[in-house]
Amino acid sequence: MNTIGRDSARAEAQQTFVGLLATPLLTARSNPVLFAGILRHRTTVGDWVARLGYRLVITGAVARLHRDPVGPQLTAAPPPWDPPGRRDLVLLALTATACEDTDSTTTVQELSDEVRALSATPAAQVTAYDPDRRPERQAFVRGLDRLAALGILIRRTSDETLLRQWEEDGTGFGAGFEVDRDALLQFTDPYTVELALAGRLQAPGQPDQADQEDETSRLNTRSQRLLRILLEDTALLYADLHPIDAEYARARRSWLAGQAADMTGGSVEIREEGMLLRLPEDRLSSAAATPAFPAATAPMWFALKILDAVTTEREPDQHGRITLTGGQVDAAAAHVYSANHRALTRALSDSPARLRAVVERILVGLGLIRRGGDGWIIMPTAARYRDPKAVWEPTLEDVS
Repeated sequence: MNTIGRDSARAEAQQTFVGLLATPLLTARSNPVLFAGILRHRTTVGDWVARLGYRLVITGAVARLHRDPVGPQLTAAPPPWDPPGRRDLVLLALTATACEDTDSTTTVQELSDEVRALSATPAAQVTAYDPDRRPERQAFVRGLDRLAALGILIRRTSDETLLRQWEEDGTGFGAGFEVDRDALLQFTDPYTVELALAGRLQAPGQPDQADQEDETSRLNTRSQRLLRILLEDTALLYADLHPIDAEYARARRSWLAGQAADMTGGSVEIREEGMLLRLPEDRLSSAAATPAFPAATAPMWFALKILDAVTTEREPDQHGRITLTGGQVDAAAAHVYSANHRALTRALSDSPARLRAVVERILVGLGLIRRGGDGWIIMPTAARYRDPKAVWEPTLEDVS
């Protein structure tokens, strides 16, 4: 294979690996391009997966990346930046359980009936699902959509009005589905769940042994854990690390950067406060793995505007962070609210407090800020969004 061919194959493997990190459960039917890439570059991608201490399971037409926790902090994958609500997750889990007890084909109404029965059992210990309420049906349908996106449920009916009719008034059968049992089996993994939920029980009178085990685990897993942070979060900040890990990261920053670049095709910025992985902008897998910010929506642009307002003329501390009180954040939100009131959509125009709440959720999810009491801690990664230029042109959709 010539140099161009090797470079092309390497780029394809990198795209596949990044795509797998973004979509850890997929099927040949739900994502044929990525699944084909995993099979084509199975050896290379498998080596990278093993380097991180993860497991790649390919069974039939299903691929699953299991991110087993490792080390004293049981590090796994970061949460999604815009996670579903708790009730949505409860109904999603119940629906997946209901799928286990169904035939190979089922309907929305049949799954809804099964979820209702499951949630009513004393062992469930959740608020019973009530499909007679429209918000409950809507949350249930959102769960179906997520399972369909993963390839666990496969739509057998194309008439969208049937599903919308069931969602709106609870009549009809909704839609027909086929259950992919191989994908369902890989949806959750008992081994990974046990590791994630296992408490580190410490025997009375033996604190030194527990501490020693933690330190041994920290030393043995630090390269994996730090690589995971850099690849999954794309930002490795020394101030967030245990002092031993931070010292190792600084000493091995060139090696960590090289590993991350080799597996993703991206570039790593090495800064005083840490390291930042930038994925290639010309690859589809990068778009799937990177939250779209800023985007052409009012909440996103106001998040950017308030972020700029709270960082302007404030110097970061030695860790590159800016700490704000709740009053300082409220003042910035009120200023942006009054200065740009005509550009606010109805969802944001109730009050400065409402604007702050919407913006805060976005910025926390993106990892640009953290909540500190009732205030904010602005992270070093927010520096790349300084001095934005935004022009709002309200449309009919914005004001409706």
